[in-house]
Amino acid sequence: MLTSFPNLFMMLAGLIIGKLSTSKINLKTLTINSITLVMIGGLLPLAFHNNFLFLLFCSCLVGLGQGACTNLSQVLISTMLPKTERATTMGLFTSFTNIGGIIFIMGGGQLAATNNWINNYWIYLFSLLILITVIFLVPFHPLNLNTGEEVKVNGKIKLNKYVFYCSFWAFFTMLLNNVLNNNISLFVVKNGLGATSQAALTSTISLVGGLLCGFIVGIIGKKFKHSSIALSFILYGCAFLIIGFCHSLTLIFIGSFIVGAAMSIAMGQYSYLLSLAVDSNSLSMALGIYVAINSLGGVMSPFIVNPLTSITSNLGLNVFSVSGILALLLGAICLGVKFQTNLLNNSVD
Repeated sequence: MLTSFPNLFMMLAGLIIGKLSTSKINLKTLTINSITLVMIGGLLPLAFHNNFLFLLFCSCLVGLGQGACTNLSQVLISTMLPKTERATTMGLFTSFTNIGGIIFIMGGGQLAATNNWINNYWIYLFSLLILITVIFLVPFHPLNLNTGEEVKVNGKIKLNKYVFYCSFWAFFTMLLNNVLNNNISLFVVKNGLGATSQAALTSTISLVGGLLCGFIVGIIGKKFKHSSIALSFILYGCAFLIIGFCHSLTLIFIGSFIVGAAMSIAMGQYSYLLSLAVDSNSLSMALGIYVAINSLGGVMSPFIVNPLTSITSNLGLNVFSVSGILALLLGAICLGVKFQTNLLNNSVD
């Protein structure tokens, strides 16, 4: 509950920030307050940790602040940078998110292993460093690099069908991504391919795949301008088929790496495409809707994939081979309906 329940507040934060960012509240002020929520929620348990409900409350504060920061980071990228630089920067955003995940997982684990599990919360001191960085480096009145003029908000939110199209495909992206997280440990141990330590390593390798691919998402986006989302589904399909049919720990590591790369491509491109689909005043709300539906895909993953696996079990398929086939079908459909081509032809930017 401490790790999963805050995800609901991350979804809520995206929608709240979507509305607040079109008000008169400055984006920098919203960002500072969001980081402060993470810092308070992360550090309070160091002093008060004898009540589970209080720890849960603190985790929800972290989720609320983290969800807001994720939304605001992408809004700042989209409002301040020209269109030619957004895709590359969104890819870097994904890479540094993965770096943060690795630091928090490994650093928190090392701190918890010292004397007491409470020491794990000291890792949230990083939020203080982030707060100082934002205070000194993020301008109160950001300028759009296309025009050199101050970014203004008029409070009007105009969403279109492409916001929901992006959210629809993102739903399936997160659904597929969580197949690895939910099933890989049991799959490795059950098939005698390794112990729990090897199974845990697959998640780290997936993060590394996302990290490295994030640095070239901009290049991939330009090379596959009309098909990068379909490409991510095809990569998911290939990765899951490798894991499902090739019973080798080495190939599972390769498959996990490809899953991380596919996730990085998709997440970097969705944010970029949304920045083209709506104007700057509507982007934060569009991102909030996208994050909410995207997160729902992660929650629904076992409720959709597991029944499909049960239905096809007589054919000798497992959860990864079923997911691989599903991913390839989604990739073919995405190409067939010309999702990105239509969005780019109707972009507002």
